[in-house]
Amino acid sequence: MRLDDIDTPALLLDLDAVEDNITSMQRLLEGSHVRLRPHFKTPKCPEVARMQLAAGAIGITVAKLGEAEVLADAGLGPILVANQVVGPPKLNRLMALLARGIDITIAVESEFNVRELAQAAREADVRASAVIEVDAGMRRCGTAAPAETVRLARLLVEEGVDYRGVMGYEGHMYGQPDPGAREALIREALATVRAHVEALEEAGLPPAIVSTSGTASVPIAATMPFVTELQAGTYIFNDLHNEAFIPGHFRFALTLLTTVIAVKERYAVADCGMKSLTNEFGPPVSVDGRLRAARLSEEHAILVGDGVASLHPGDRIELIPSHGDTTLNLHDVYFVRRGGEIVDTWPILAARRFR
Repeated sequence: MRLDDIDTPALLLDLDAVEDNITSMQRLLEGSHVRLRPHFKTPKCPEVARMQLAAGAIGITVAKLGEAEVLADAGLGPILVANQVVGPPKLNRLMALLARGIDITIAVESEFNVRELAQAAREADVRASAVIEVDAGMRRCGTAAPAETVRLARLLVEEGVDYRGVMGYEGHMYGQPDPGAREALIREALATVRAHVEALEEAGLPPAIVSTSGTASVPIAATMPFVTELQAGTYIFNDLHNEAFIPGHFRFALTLLTTVIAVKERYAVADCGMKSLTNEFGPPVSVDGRLRAARLSEEHAILVGDGVASLHPGDRIELIPSHGDTTLNLHDVYFVRRGGEIVDTWPILAARRFR
């Protein structure tokens, strides 16, 4: 197939760019002791995770149990669920994965999490594993004080859960546009994680895993001697939001192919909208930079820019999403390309797996 054969809107995945991005991340980690456990919330596709593991990743990170189930069914892992698994419906699913022999680690952040996880594991006659999530400054989940982290580590051991270490995420740094202030936030967040690690070491509970960092934090986190692994995920596709924070390192691998359906004096209309493209981090932009989606309704995109003058109904345009993770979650398949040729289609099996 060629691009012209595809109906729109359609999600395109540039395989050359994906491979280059894997290589670029490896270069960022050259000479570092840390390993990569990339986040599955970006690709949501086993074929991509398989490429990352083949390139040296030590496992895969997920946000939700449904994503872990997709990976387990594909025979991929080990898996880190960087989130709390709460309540009998989810715990029953987790126990089913453990009963299959899947190597899966869960994040806990409270005594409630630990006791509920331990009880479910005892009832299912399986061994559960956990890391303790530390609040590195996001004010989301996570322990606030090192003493609390030590207490949970001891409780994991007492309850028969395999205590594997800690994790923390400095995602709040994305809210800081100034590069210098952003670096200070990253270093402050990582220093918070280090304080918890040191407290665990002093208590005789050294963490085997210290997992941190999104893509934009990698150049700093990879130099930290106490960090063992990174959860970076966006690098694999890149998007406009990520590019603003770590420019020039990664190629745009994910685009949305759309068709112009109307051209007016100062704008054009394309056949994509909020049901196929997201804009929470700013307007999607055409690959040549001459058009941007100034407004999205359900099934229409209003395109503006100096490229409008050369458009005609029926023209096809590729838009780069401002946020790839939420855009791809709206789709079921990637049209995989090399240049102008469509070489495969890959199902996005973990799309909308928000349970």
